[in-house]
Formats: sequence, structure tokens, C-alpha cells
Amino acid sequence: MVMRPLLALLALLVFGGAWAEGRGAETAPPGVAPEAVQLGRDLDGDGDADEVDISLEVIEVQEEVYPGEFVTFWVFAPEGRGMVSPARAPSPTIRVEQGDRVRITLRNTHYFPHTIHLHGAIHPNEMDGVPDFTQPPVKPGEAFTYEFTAKNPGTHFYHCHVQPDVHVLMGLVGMLIIEPNRPDNEFARLIPGAGRITDLTQAALEHYQREYSLVYMDIDARLNRIPAAYHDPREIEQRMHREYDSTQRRPNIFLLNGRAFPFTLRDSLIEVDADERVKLRVLNAGARTMHLHTHGHHPVLTHADGYPLSPEARVTRDVFTIGAAQRVDLELRTGRDDTYASGPGVWFMHDHVESTVTNKGISPGGDITAITYEEFIGPDGLPEVATSLDRFFDPAYYRGEVPVFDPEIFHTTRDEYAYGWSEQEPVGGEFDYTARDTTVAPLPQRSAIEGHRIVADACEEPRGFRRIHVQGGIQFARAGEVFAFEPRVLRAEPCEEVEIVFENKDAVRHALMLPGLNPMFTLEFTGPDTQVARFVTPDRDTTLEFHCHVATHDEMGMHGRLIVGEGGEAHAHEEQDDEEGEEKRLHEGIGIVVSVDSRAGRFVIDHEEIPGFMAPMVMSYQVQPASLLQDVAPGDQVRFTIDATRRAIIDIVAER
Repeated sequence: MVMRPLLALLALLVFGGAWAEGRGAETAPPGVAPEAVQLGRDLDGDGDADEVDISLEVIEVQEEVYPGEFVTFWVFAPEGRGMVSPARAPSPTIRVEQGDRVRITLRNTHYFPHTIHLHGAIHPNEMDGVPDFTQPPVKPGEAFTYEFTAKNPGTHFYHCHVQPDVHVLMGLVGMLIIEPNRPDNEFARLIPGAGRITDLTQAALEHYQREYSLVYMDIDARLNRIPAAYHDPREIEQRMHREYDSTQRRPNIFLLNGRAFPFTLRDSLIEVDADERVKLRVLNAGARTMHLHTHGHHPVLTHADGYPLSPEARVTRDVFTIGAAQRVDLELRTGRDDTYASGPGVWFMHDHVESTVTNKGISPGGDITAITYEEFIGPDGLPEVATSLDRFFDPAYYRGEVPVFDPEIFHTTRDEYAYGWSEQEPVGGEFDYTARDTTVAPLPQRSAIEGHRIVADACEEPRGFRRIHVQGGIQFARAGEVFAFEPRVLRAEPCEEVEIVFENKDAVRHALMLPGLNPMFTLEFTGPDTQVARFVTPDRDTTLEFHCHVATHDEMGMHGRLIVGEGGEAHAHEEQDDEEGEEKRLHEGIGIVVSVDSRAGRFVIDHEEIPGFMAPMVMSYQVQPASLLQDVAPGDQVRFTIDATRRAIIDIVAER
């Protein structure tokens, strides 16, 4: 089996490449470019890097925030590479150290202008990220570098300041932590999606055993649906920035680290042990005022908006009021002491505004998580509770199709629940009450699999050679587009070796990809630059689609056709088999596990060719049921079965 470079990147959080005259190159997790984080020189001689260079993109992602509910977000993400995106909501937690010289480069891969505002950090006025006031907005295809020296330790955050009433609430927000300076202070600079911080800094270890980055958001699903419902950037802009009235927004999904209950229990469970001190960094990135309640515990408020409170100003409470954009640091003391903690167990933690613990009005949902002692965590990673949480993982529950209470209470069954109700007029006559909005149909799940199926195999022995020059960038786009290739139609003959000379005119990443060709061809790099690569055409007349696989670039105009010979319609291998009367719904594959995301029920695998289905590549696949991932670990070689109809892996066998 041929292993690709990503196999060296197994599940490591601290990442970055070498900076000039700086420290040795480190490693990056799947989908992250080596350029995403670069660590430079040790300026103060204390054993750790003091130059930090971070490169961020703007990526549009669709995520399942609770069972059956898919939401579109815009997020800042580490500069990416390949088929596996590191992007997720919220934008990653950034950590630097006091005294660091920090450069954050925003490469705008999106179709709207954006900026970054370093909220709470001390920085020069020209680095404040307010469009028109301190800088022009960063247009699509452009880049801007924010430079500052990290001065004030504490919990801060960063967000887009272009049309912030929309862009922030779409997900362009993340936590920014400036750590106190300590010697030999090595730690992860970016934490995708926030949550558990596994590598505490030297300063944190002086006081705490664990630490969590907790980002709360509230979204109006109607706003987030707009970019998924329309394709022309002009129409999206009109509907989001002119027709949508943010003063009339109705938030109906409430998130903790980009997920709502019950997924919060997988993603942001507050795992503790007795007699610990746990640091909770809390950011209210939404537009509401929240009232955070910790059952069974009375944390100590130690910091507000990044600054420490004097000992006499510190308070111990079980409800903390946190306004929009505010941050608080809480010291959670665990165990049983009759003052700060009531003892081990599974203790609710949530915003005490009751509507926020629902998913579109159905309870329980929203930002619920739990302070859970280790002995109460089951083998599936979920808290062990008094009954069962299974029904809350059923999408039907949040579609309103499952009764809240056991139908046996009313001496009936689920099937007969709605029969036999009285047909009489309500007592006191007909009346109105606020009903759940069911007029917006669920957003269908996107799948990257279908667009990357094999439709043609490269010829084994090329009979000719051809060089093709392709340019890509914003300057080649037409009305209603943002990015484009030039030319858009490429021509070659069957069984030719084709050399692509790709000139990327933009200051962002583009990837020219022939997704249906086996082996798949991709030429990906950040511009402005020119690079060269080769592929071999099929041994038959056919037409192959090519596109840029960076999120939304294809949709915003960056696609074209490769006509081989006279051209002709290309079919996925499975469709060709169907024409011959054979059904090939199930396909077998083998590969090495790169990373496992039990939270989302997905894993990244570096697999060989899946005959008749997919070319060899590193890709993320949905796994159903998610419990199949329970005994799967990065580095395992596995055999798997993929169901082409469900677009999911339905069986995994580890070969140890």
C-alpha cells in the first residue's frame, strides 16, 4: 500500500512549519497546510518560540449541530490542504504567549469581503480590523496580515468586523488566549472548534489540572440557510445584507462549541475528577445575554474580559450573567466540600434562559452540557445517566414526531398517540398560542463523495504528450461569479500525458482537480505562484469536469471541462455496472486511519482505490452507526464497507 504524506500527521494538535532562522518543523493534523502555523525564534532565550505566524482562510461549512439539523456556517480555519478540511464551527481557539510577536494572515478564500478584529488584545490602531476605518476590507482572493505583540494575558476573542450583525453570527468568531510568559512553554497554537484543552501551559499548570475553551453562540437558522439556498453571490449579498433584518432576528438554535444537545455531550462534556481545579474560559459569541448555571457546583469568578479580579472582587456563584462579547474565567472546584461542590455525579450545566435549552423549541436541546466525573463516563464516552439518552439522538425526536413522555403513561402507544382526541371545542373557545415554525424544510446533507466518484481510468501507456497553460483567479470571473479558470474548456486526445502549467493569480489557495479520473489529479497551492503537474487521459473519448475543490470556489465559478477526443458523457463506474444489470451498492476498501471524530461519527482514512467507486485518496467518511468507531484508532489498518446509496461506511474491521 502506498502511503501519502498525511500519514505522518496522525492526530497531533501542535502544528506548524519552520520559520526562517527559527525552530525545527513540527507537524500538522489532517487537512492543515504546514504553513498554517509557523514558529520562529526564541527572542527572550527562555526555551520556546516567540515568533508566531498563523495563516487563516474563510471556509463555508455545513455541520450537523443536533440530530437531523444541518446548518451552514462561515468560519475562519487554518490554511488547508487536500480533501479533508480542518474547518468547523466555531472558528479555532488561538493561543499565543505574552511577549510573542504575532502575525495572523487572513487569506480570503470566501466570496465576500472580511476582516479580523482582535477583540480585547492590545494592538496598533491600523491592526484593529474595522473596514473603512482602519483598513480596506479584505476582498476575495486577497490577503492581509495583522501584526501585534501579545501584551495583556487573558481570555480575548477575534471576529470579522465586516457587516458584523451577520458575519459574526454566521460563525466568523473564535477565542483568542494570551498566556502568561513562562520558560519552556510549548503548547498547541490552534484548537479547531474549541473545547477541551489537552496541553496546559506552564502558567495554567501552576493552578489547574484541566482547562476548557467554551464558546457559546445563538443563531437564527433562517439566516444561516440563505447561502445554502442560493448560488449567485449577488443574490446572497442582497438577501443577507439588505432583505434580512438583523433587528428582527429570532434565534432558535443555541450552541456550545458549535453543537447543540445531545451532541454537546460528545463534543464539550466537562470531564473532571474529584479534588481538582478546572479552568473554564467562557466566551459569549452570540447576541443574547446568557445566565450560565452550574448544577451542584459554585465556581469562582477569577477574570472578566481577560483581566484578573482582585481577591476581594472575586465571587462564588452558581449563575453567571455574561453579556454579548463578554468573557469570564471560572475556577471550578470539584469533589465534595459543602461550599464549592456537592460531590461526584453527572451535573447539568446550561444557560438558565429556558428557551436556550431547546432545539427549535423542543426540549432538551441547546447549549446543555454536563460536569461529569470520570467514574460516570461510559465506554461510549457519554455520561452514565439515570435512564437513557438514546431517544435524543433520534432525528425524529427533534422533528416533533416522538412524544416527550412515554406513551404508556397515557395507556397508549406511539402509533396510536394521536387517535381518540376530543373533537369538542377547547374549553373557553378557540385561542391562539405561539407554535413552532415548521415551514422551513430541513436542509439536506451535503456529500463530497458523489462528486468524486470514479468515471474514467487513466490510460496505462500514454501515446502522446501535451502541455496546457491554465490560469486561475478573481480576474477571470464573469458576472455572478467570484473565482474562475481561464480557459474553461481544455482539450486533449485519448491516452495522452498532459502537463498542466497552473498559474494561480490570487493570494489564496486554489486546487485544480479532476475528481472523476483514476488516479485523481490535483494541483493545489497558495498563490500568486505557478506550479506544474501531469496526468494521463483515459483511452476513450469522454468529457471530464474539473473544478477548484476549495470550499465554494466551484460554486462561485471556478470549474470547467476537459474534452478528451470527441468528448462524451462520463458515468460513475457503479452506473456503468447498473447498465449491465449488476447492482453494486456495497463496495469494499482498505486503508490506514488518519484521525477519528467520534463526535461527528466520521473518520479520515488514507485508502487504496475502492474498485469501481473511488480513486486512492485521503478523505473523510461518515460512519453509520457511529459506534463502529469505538475501537478504531489513528494508525489502524482497516477493511471497510461503504454503502453507495447511503454515502456512508457501514462496517469496519481492524486488521491488527
